[in-house]
Amino acid sequence: MLLNYEDVSPVKKIVEVEIPADLISAEAQRVTADFGRQASIPGFRPGKVPTGIVRTRFAKEIQEQVMERLLPRTFQEAIADKGVEIVGEPHLQHMDAFVLGAPVKYKAEFEVKPHFDLGEYRGLSIDDPKIDVAETDIGSMIERLRDQTSAYRPVDDRGLEDGDIAMIEMTTSGDGIEPETRGGHFRLGEETPMPELHEALRGKKPGETASFEKTYAEDAQNESFRGRNIKHDVTLKEIRVQEKPEVTDEFAQSTGGWETIDQMREAIAADIRKHREFEAKRLKQNQIGELLLGAHEFEVPETLVEEEVGKSLQNYARFLASQGVEIEKAEIDWRKMQEEFRPEAVKRVKRALILEQIAKKENLIVSDVEVDAEIRRAAKEADRDFAEVKHRLRHDGGYEELRMSLSQEKALDLVLHEATVRSA
Repeated sequence: MLLNYEDVSPVKKIVEVEIPADLISAEAQRVTADFGRQASIPGFRPGKVPTGIVRTRFAKEIQEQVMERLLPRTFQEAIADKGVEIVGEPHLQHMDAFVLGAPVKYKAEFEVKPHFDLGEYRGLSIDDPKIDVAETDIGSMIERLRDQTSAYRPVDDRGLEDGDIAMIEMTTSGDGIEPETRGGHFRLGEETPMPELHEALRGKKPGETASFEKTYAEDAQNESFRGRNIKHDVTLKEIRVQEKPEVTDEFAQSTGGWETIDQMREAIAADIRKHREFEAKRLKQNQIGELLLGAHEFEVPETLVEEEVGKSLQNYARFLASQGVEIEKAEIDWRKMQEEFRPEAVKRVKRALILEQIAKKENLIVSDVEVDAEIRRAAKEADRDFAEVKHRLRHDGGYEELRMSLSQEKALDLVLHEATVRSA
């Protein structure tokens, strides 16, 4: 029974509900019977434990399960005619003590998706990014392929020159730190955070050594070096010279299976254009998103914003891990990161809600076949079993979330298709 419904804000509500005593008693009987069938008590055969003993022995557990069953049920019944769509889980603010034979009142706060009037979304005016593939773009890609297929020839009859690859062994030492020796390599003359190393080895031959000292700033990446003067003893182990392959038909055949250089250039140009067309579409979608945000002003549920911030933090952590950062040991101010991610998270939530409304208005339905196709694509990309991924999504609610996401994509495509595009 709904006692009170309070509109705290457009997205935050509070309800006060009373669960009737007879409903509690009926549910308590069912739960007690369930416990009785499963109870194992010495001196009684399974399923033959007297109800009074079951009720006494498992009083706390029975009360908990009764309320676990009745709270969500009575909550949904109380708001059934309010026309709201809940996000997240309700927060229980207060609940009466459980007394069998007496009603129980509780108060719960919850968030809902906001109601708002859709502004104009057809005929939006956006810029069309210019897509151009220059000869220099193709040449840069060919140079990258040459770099990837280069051979590296050792030389030992001269000193180290710009452009050479230096194979080194370096020992670092200083007051208060243990000496440490590591191997590595670098290209002489390239921009580097340690130009002193380049200067120390320029002109050296394999087997020769050099030393230099460096005072590090307080924000140096290596924590043990911060604010310290560190000595570096370096041995040039080997000099290697990069030898790039000639750009011939044979190079095209060995690199990508093309027959000729001309075929390779055409394929590279087509690939660059494809990527730039994708990027151009993304830029146009971003323009659409900004215009939709500017045309709609409404409050968003904090629950959805927190979820979006959480996704951003997870993606950031995965990126750091991919760069070799040990997340547990890294000195990261996650609270500060949350605040930095929050403005964009609010934008993404608002855009999603607007597109969701457009999808509903335009009746943009996403079928199970379309959802399954997207799951199959993602599963294949991640080398996962389709049936396993689909089952997991069905189980945790992700299946319907994916359907909603695909409907929002359809809405965005519709708005983009209906937009007026200005040539750049």
